[in-house]
Amino acid sequence: MPSLVQEYEILLDFTNDTSEPVTIQLQRDYGRNTNALVMLHPSESVTLILNSGSVYRYAIKTGPNVYKVANVIARSWRDIHCNVSRLFATDVPLRVTNTSFNPVEGVVVDRIWRDHRTCCCND
Repeated sequence: MPSLVQEYEILLDFTNDTSEPVTIQLQRDYGRNTNALVMLHPSESVTLILNSGSVYRYAIKTGPNVYKVANVIARSWRDIHCNVSRLFATDVPLRVTNTSFNPVEGVVVDRIWRDHRTCCCND
């Protein structure tokens, strides 16, 4: 009997609705592979193509001096639009979850933390 669920591509759209630039990077590459990140200036957006139902983990980073990082988990079966400011909203609980945690649907903030490393790219 054929499966009723088929894999197909969905779109995850991140929009930088903040006043600071942000970077989006796969969590496994965070701090290592700087060629695999996207920088969004205020009002810019990027659309990522994901496989439906698959789990993706991203590190979203913002801040002029001390960087604030949101670890984000995305899983969906339909297209999603996500404003970056919502990821850093104060009403989002600052919590660390089990690394095996998978959202049922949508974008979930797994953890918010501060990265005190300085960027070597500033002149």
